[in-house]
Amino acid sequence: MARRGREQSCKRMLPLHPATFAICTALVICVVAYFAWDDVTRRKEDALHTDQVYSARIESVLTSLFHKTDVLEAMIIAEGGSLSEDTFTSLAISLNEGTGVRAIQYLPEGVVTYVYPREGNEATLNTSVFDNPERREDALLAVETRQITLSGPYELLQGGLGLVARNPVFFGEGDNEAFWGFVVVVLDLPQALDPIDLSDLEEAGYNYELYTSSDAGERLSIASSQVPPGNDAVEYGVSVPNHDWTLRLVPKDGWLDRNMLLATGLFGLAMSLLLAIVVRQMQIKRHVLHTLATSDELTGLHNRRWLAEELERWCADESRSFAVCYLDLNGFKEVNDTLGHRQGDRLLVHMADRLRAAFDDADAIVRMGGDEFVVARRDVGPDDVDALVTDLRMTIGKPIALDEAVRSLTAGIGVALFPDDGTDYDALLHCADENMYRDKRAEKASASAQL
Repeated sequence: MARRGREQSCKRMLPLHPATFAICTALVICVVAYFAWDDVTRRKEDALHTDQVYSARIESVLTSLFHKTDVLEAMIIAEGGSLSEDTFTSLAISLNEGTGVRAIQYLPEGVVTYVYPREGNEATLNTSVFDNPERREDALLAVETRQITLSGPYELLQGGLGLVARNPVFFGEGDNEAFWGFVVVVLDLPQALDPIDLSDLEEAGYNYELYTSSDAGERLSIASSQVPPGNDAVEYGVSVPNHDWTLRLVPKDGWLDRNMLLATGLFGLAMSLLLAIVVRQMQIKRHVLHTLATSDELTGLHNRRWLAEELERWCADESRSFAVCYLDLNGFKEVNDTLGHRQGDRLLVHMADRLRAAFDDADAIVRMGGDEFVVARRDVGPDDVDALVTDLRMTIGKPIALDEAVRSLTAGIGVALFPDDGTDYDALLHCADENMYRDKRAEKASASAQL
């Protein structure tokens, strides 16, 4: 009756057909998700293409700035390694056209001898790159590779953030080749990148960041939009000498259209709520069915089926012993015959409650049917059996009030030990059952002898 009421209540709570609603909702979500994925994929491909184009532009601009030093290198070699300050200044003025060039330096043997413009750069004069720990490693790399190398970006002695491009100059060829020094161009960042118009990326709807790592390993942002891109940006490397630069892009409004995201979220929420209800209802029903299948309806104890599953699980753990006590109440038939089945049922309920109170949750307490019970306890050996049986007899023997009658019962108790008396459910139950009947016969024989 109660179960029928629960089922009717469930029908009132769920007026829609759950399977149909779930399938339809799932199909809608799949379609929306596909279009969202397609849109994100397309937008990422567009962003990556844009990233590649601007990275190539950055490489081109930097390369043209770096190779301003080639003119000075050629002049130094043509003049036999010695330029006057006036000649250097004249060349530097012609090379300093455009934006982003902070200074051009002339460094025989690595010592800054001339610098243009001189004003504001006096602090660099007569300093050696080989004596500067922040410059020495890059300078030695340039000499070793005979290629332009970069130092920075970092704060310059003359102030500001700059990038140093160092071009090594050599005289002679083969075994006669000798290191002369460096020609250096110092660039202002991000001003040197102005010809690229990185700001156009913002107008195109992107947040961007051009970054690298400082010599100390710290992330250094060279140029970025007002709102830097998040962790989901696409990235593309910018090829610069002996350094790794990266340009990151992400659409200002994100990869996914917000309206679509909201719609998808609402659909997902609706589906999730529905599935949660369905799954919960199924769990409840499975639990109820399992409880009905493994519980004794009268006493609420576990039943024979549950005991079989539980003991097989116990038997799988060979490291722990346990005892199975099979109980058969004496005098129960008399209670049924004299007081009626209702009082007999009450007696069984009282007995089940006593056993539950006397043993803890780790023990298995089962009604096998009729007036038969089983109590199983783990970590019980031969030396513990007598105490366990005594506890059972004391628990069972306490008087029970049934209306106006008070009854005290005894029980035949048979014990089987794992693994001594059996290693599976059937063997243990058979042994305990045999011992229980042996105990009952012994009790009857003792009672007859007393008479």
